[in-house]
Amino acid sequence: MAAYRAYWDLVRDNADFRRLYLARLISFAGDWFLVIPLLGLVYEASGSPLAAAAVLAAQAIPALVLAPVTGVVADRFDRKKILVLTDVARAALVLSLLAADAIGGIWFPLLIIALEGVGAAFFYPASGAALPNVVDADELAPANVLMSSAWGAMLALGAGFGGLFAALVSREAAFVVNAASFLVSAVLVVRIGRRLQEPARSAAVRFVDSVRDALRYAVGNSRVTALLTSKAGHALTSGGAVGLFAVFSFTVFDAGDLGTGLLFGARGLGNLIGPFLAFGIVGSSNRRIYGSIGYAMALWGVAYLVVGVSPGLVLAALAILIAHMGGGTQFTFSNYGLQELTPDHMRGRVFALDFGLDTLAIAVSALVVGALAEVVPVRILLLGLGGIAIVFGLGWARVTRPLWTEIELGSER
Repeated sequence: MAAYRAYWDLVRDNADFRRLYLARLISFAGDWFLVIPLLGLVYEASGSPLAAAAVLAAQAIPALVLAPVTGVVADRFDRKKILVLTDVARAALVLSLLAADAIGGIWFPLLIIALEGVGAAFFYPASGAALPNVVDADELAPANVLMSSAWGAMLALGAGFGGLFAALVSREAAFVVNAASFLVSAVLVVRIGRRLQEPARSAAVRFVDSVRDALRYAVGNSRVTALLTSKAGHALTSGGAVGLFAVFSFTVFDAGDLGTGLLFGARGLGNLIGPFLAFGIVGSSNRRIYGSIGYAMALWGVAYLVVGVSPGLVLAALAILIAHMGGGTQFTFSNYGLQELTPDHMRGRVFALDFGLDTLAIAVSALVVGALAEVVPVRILLLGLGGIAIVFGLGWARVTRPLWTEIELGSER
């Protein structure tokens, strides 16, 4: 119980973290009011699993293309301004989707989601790099769990209500809710009092050195390399699986936007509760935190085997919840490791590299699996992705075990 009290104490006592946390809760909730109706809009307009998967790919690809710029921007410029400007820009972009029906076709919503992805490509490296600057050192682990839970909680609520809202009200109204959420998030970020970086060490960074510096640092630090590969490797399976949610709902269970929202909601709920449970089990030992990442990925794979054979939507959603308890744990513990192991003046570039690799994997996986879904049954694809995740997770755990057993006791929290 004492371990869980740390979360409440952090939210209660640290006003700047509370503002950042609330901003993420609100913004993430709006995100899923966008994605759920947009997936339904594109799939209904095209009838193509590949087109639906292209929604996720279009959102992800900018992070890879812009990685040389976004990382150094996060290290060189005011991170608070980056967060506010990207929130405002994404609000304007989402409002433009109100014209999607009048314009017709799927090219316009895909263009807008790609531009929204440009905003996200600047936002996430800056926010990931900023988190250690609004908490004390002993608050970083619980802060990561809470920030990951923000995404998971709002995915659960936002996706569930987004599907219901789009079905009962309208997709256009869902776009307006999403835009408003970005503006509220921006107001909360403006009110953060602490500086979100150490200014003295960031001025000398050059744009052309961004990827080279991040790669050089990662290659020179085997633990950072391991954490980067865990996230990108997991995304190669999870991106394709998540890209099938709308197809699974529409074609297997005939549940439409409501079913898509339920599956995404189950994913979010798993991402919410998984890190809390895992952190309570492994405690504050860095060796146990890092050592559990591979097994969390394997849990994801086992649960997706169940998804692939589920006879009904409810059982599929329950299996997805369990799967993403593992996926959320993998993401949270890897993020914590990158923040713990990377100095502030390099953190934006490392997070940009991480975000770029992760989103590249998501885009490739979504497009490849989406193309396969044109000719291969969805259930077979989910079984294959689950099997691959089991092999990768257990293999990663075995190969990286020496890295974590070598951590000195003096580095434990």
